[in-house]
Amino acid sequence: MEQTQLFPEKAVDDELPLKLELIKQIGWLVRLRWIAIAGVFFTVTVANLAWDMIANPIPLYITAGLMVLYNFEPRMYRKAPELQRLKSIKRQSCIHIILDLLSLIALIHFSGGVENPFIFYFIFHLIIASIILSKRVSYILATLNTVLLSSLIFLEYFEILPHYPLNNFLPNELWQDPVYIFGVLFVFTSTLFFSVYLATTITQTARERETETRELKENLEEKVDELVETRKEVVFERNKLQSIIECMQEGVVFVDSTNQTTLFNKAAQSIQREQTDLEMNTDLQFGSTETLAQISQDFSEGSEAIERKNQQVGEKHLENTYAAVRDDEDNYLGTVLVSRDVTDRKRMEQQLIFSEKMAAIGELAAGVAHEINNPLDGLLNCILRIQRNPKNIEQTQEYLGLMEEAIRRIEATIGKLLDFSRPHELTLTAINLNDVVNETIGLIGYGASEKGIKIEKDFQDQIALIHGDKHLLEQVTLNLALNAITAMPDGGTLLFQTGEIILDALIGKPIVYVKVIDTGIGISESVQDRIFDPFYTTQITEKGTGLGLSVSDRIVRQHQGVIEVESEVGSGSTFTVKLPIAAQEQT
Repeated sequence: MEQTQLFPEKAVDDELPLKLELIKQIGWLVRLRWIAIAGVFFTVTVANLAWDMIANPIPLYITAGLMVLYNFEPRMYRKAPELQRLKSIKRQSCIHIILDLLSLIALIHFSGGVENPFIFYFIFHLIIASIILSKRVSYILATLNTVLLSSLIFLEYFEILPHYPLNNFLPNELWQDPVYIFGVLFVFTSTLFFSVYLATTITQTARERETETRELKENLEEKVDELVETRKEVVFERNKLQSIIECMQEGVVFVDSTNQTTLFNKAAQSIQREQTDLEMNTDLQFGSTETLAQISQDFSEGSEAIERKNQQVGEKHLENTYAAVRDDEDNYLGTVLVSRDVTDRKRMEQQLIFSEKMAAIGELAAGVAHEINNPLDGLLNCILRIQRNPKNIEQTQEYLGLMEEAIRRIEATIGKLLDFSRPHELTLTAINLNDVVNETIGLIGYGASEKGIKIEKDFQDQIALIHGDKHLLEQVTLNLALNAITAMPDGGTLLFQTGEIILDALIGKPIVYVKVIDTGIGISESVQDRIFDPFYTTQITEKGTGLGLSVSDRIVRQHQGVIEVESEVGSGSTFTVKLPIAAQEQT
């Protein structure tokens, strides 16, 4: 047994808008029918009482009464539309229109037939049918209407059906006039079919437009839903990104292409407050800083380089990184600044440098002791000689001079050692690289000679100045010299060479260099790429910490320079430190 579907399939749901529209049109037809029924009662009554036009009005009243009865039946369409079938609704509508046509034929028959001008009311029903039903059904109903009216006229003409004339209206013999009959039929038929054609064409076009509109509406609703979901995703991602940026310890600031600050996280606000407290005008204060303005201008003109600037705020060290923000078409949108607090890293670097410096001093201890012991021995000898003959004033004056010279020599050695071992902040000044190398040679001279190593110098006179930290660069040359001495356990030659290069291909600027060249055991190619790694050492003894070259490389990079190495096992090594010439020295 077939069961009624309480939950229609999707295809049925898709027809729901058409059902609702059709039911709305049927309701409109029902209301028109009530008006027509009332019009029949009113017209028949007035025509009968005022002009005595209708001889027998009873059939007309009966026909109108029957219309009243079947006009109540469309109430069935008020049931839930989703529980009805679209074809069933259209079939019921078609039946009611046919009943209207039959009722109108009956009214025409009992009120003058072809003489009744209301025969053109058939056109209204066919127009309604063209709106509600399909084109094919509309033409079928038009044909049926023509057949019904033609049959009525000809049956009356041949007196098969009685003719009910309209009194006091038109000549009674018109219904027997062939010219009049065919004229009326021609006008009626042509008007009827032409009206159906126009109505169906307009209705079909309207339905197509309605379908397109419905599809566009559905597509638009889908797009709106997609946009709503996309907006939710965008808002979610924006909030997530904003939360991440706000939680970052780095200060993040974004300045758009009009130099307006549109992003300023909490860390950046904290940095700015510290700057304000210190009355500083530095990079994070975007409104007036020349640094940002220049960098932003470079970015807007197409520069792709990421700018990095170091900054100190009170006791804090900041590393500021500037980067351009561009869209898919490479249009400049603004500049983002990320400011990192690298105070701990700086402190660790300084501790690392200092620890390596202490390790170097440990290796220099023997030489320092020699530099102190020799003057002390001379000083002691002078004191003993004075004690033996204290009254010899001339001898005493001579020994006092020698004693002063020994003390000053000890003082100079200890002062040099203390100055080297004392912690230093990075202080950039104009320095001569030859002086730096001479200081280093003074520290390693005795230790090198004790191991049978001959120190040689090949300096360029009048070498250009560099912008650097003298103490840190001394540590670099000392680390390289101590490594060279270690690489020559059986003695050899240690050469320090300085010079200038007009334009270095790697750095891209004029540079000065110092080469530390030894004749030691050399370094194999397999480990040359690792010698600058922290804690990596090639020394077979336990004296090496593995930090000397790593610290040296970091110091040289702080000076925008590089360290290069050339080595061959058994033939020695050459370490070259390249440093850019100070700006005022460049020509």
